[in-house]
Amino acid sequence: MRNFFKGVRKHIAKLDVGHLREQYELVSDELSHAEKLLNALKEGFIRLDANGAVIQSNPAAKELLGVEPEDALPSLGLPHGVASRREVAVTYPEARTLEVQTIPLDDETIVYLRDITAERARTEEELRLGATKAVRDLAAGVAHEIGNPLNAIAMNLQLLERDPTDVESIEICKTQVKRLDGIIRGFLQALRPARPALRPGSVEKPIRDCLDAFRSQFEERRVHVSLDLPPALPAVAIDPDQMQQVFFNLIKNSLEAMKDGSSIDIAVHYDDSDVVVVLSDTGPGIPAEQLGHIFEPYRTSKEKGTGLGLMVSKRIVNDHGGTISVESAPGEGTSFTIRLPRIERRVRQLK
Repeated sequence: MRNFFKGVRKHIAKLDVGHLREQYELVSDELSHAEKLLNALKEGFIRLDANGAVIQSNPAAKELLGVEPEDALPSLGLPHGVASRREVAVTYPEARTLEVQTIPLDDETIVYLRDITAERARTEEELRLGATKAVRDLAAGVAHEIGNPLNAIAMNLQLLERDPTDVESIEICKTQVKRLDGIIRGFLQALRPARPALRPGSVEKPIRDCLDAFRSQFEERRVHVSLDLPPALPAVAIDPDQMQQVFFNLIKNSLEAMKDGSSIDIAVHYDDSDVVVVLSDTGPGIPAEQLGHIFEPYRTSKEKGTGLGLMVSKRIVNDHGGTISVESAPGEGTSFTIRLPRIERRVRQLK
């Protein structure tokens, strides 16, 4: 289409009115056909300009959101010009869960909406029953991961047989046993997730405890960490241990992706309905094509990763009644946003 207009501009002086009308009628037919295809999609499609204003949308977008896209988008707080993926819950005209992706395109941003209500329920059920391909892949991955530490333990035990006082071999065995324990625990959490023991509390302590656990690594790698907390936070229904695991997984991923001397920024704020935690790093970022799969099991770009951490984190946040989303761009770092409902909001929903 773009080449067509370039050709017309180049030869417009040689075209008479009849030829111009004929060519533009062809273009009009093509545009009309493209619009019909767009309107036939079950997925929502929205084009935003550089300022975030809606340029174009299809009927499915309004149907999924329950209102006109222009009215719904401000409350979603979608980023402009960067790739992102998140899940949002809508209650009108019926309760459903939507996957919302933003895709930068020139000076515009494409918003893609997909109803994943049934898919999300099906995934939870399949994981619970252990009857999906994802679980088989996880089992194969765990079997592979276990092989390396077992081999290391076996070799160092042989060395200990020759020299029982070999302190280095003993330490290596201890390290590998801890690694095995972590692999197995992660696998069991994926297959047999424990429901959170929710009680009124704050996200501040799990965050600070997690930062304390990583303090030596921060210092060793010269990682600058900032924590922005308001003077007082509203209470949320929280399992502190499980939520600390979420922050641990996110920070661990950031450390593994970043170079020494990078930064991790954690900002906590709240609005009328949620307490919001935003964890950002200055790592290499995540390609747009990987964002759509980042919370899926056994999806990892790390050589020694199992792909369980983010999947388990997402499940924990969902079990808290919250949502987790990600925004990233290659070379510009990655930002995870966790929203947990305030106690008052949960009470209103139960009523």
